[in-house]
Amino acid sequence: MKKLFAVLFTGVLLTSCGGSSYTTDKEEALEMKKNQTEDMKSYYESALEIETDFYASQKEILADYGGKESSLMKKAKTKDEKALDALADLRNLELGRRRDMNALERKYEDSHRALNQSIRDINQLNDSKDLKDWNKAIKAEEEIQSDLADKHYKAVDKLRKD
Repeated sequence: MKKLFAVLFTGVLLTSCGGSSYTTDKEEALEMKKNQTEDMKSYYESALEIETDFYASQKEILADYGGKESSLMKKAKTKDEKALDALADLRNLELGRRRDMNALERKYEDSHRALNQSIRDINQLNDSKDLKDWNKAIKAEEEIQSDLADKHYKAVDKLRKD
């Protein structure tokens, strides 16, 4: 499941913040892919910051409830005002995290789509023998991007466990 999410999540990552840049030039597309890898480093740093802030705030909200949402829910079920306020704070925190992550993903969306379309078209417009080295270079960048995603998700998992 994590691998699938990482692949889908990586699919949302984009080359740059500066808009889309479609190309059918192999070298230009490879350069765009390398730029995407660099942008992903920044993306994952920002995403980890969002997650770190979220888990720190969540921990603070749940501190009076043994660190467990289930304990907060039990207390809120009794109509305890403090627990209801804490539950509202927790839900608003979750919504804020999702909003921030969505904004971060949208920041890169157009250029990512353009790059993906460029790569698909380049593969169709050229003979496979002419693409052998190019495909290896693209694959190498994708492996670097996959490693970045794995490191990010491990860091987020560590935050969840702390």
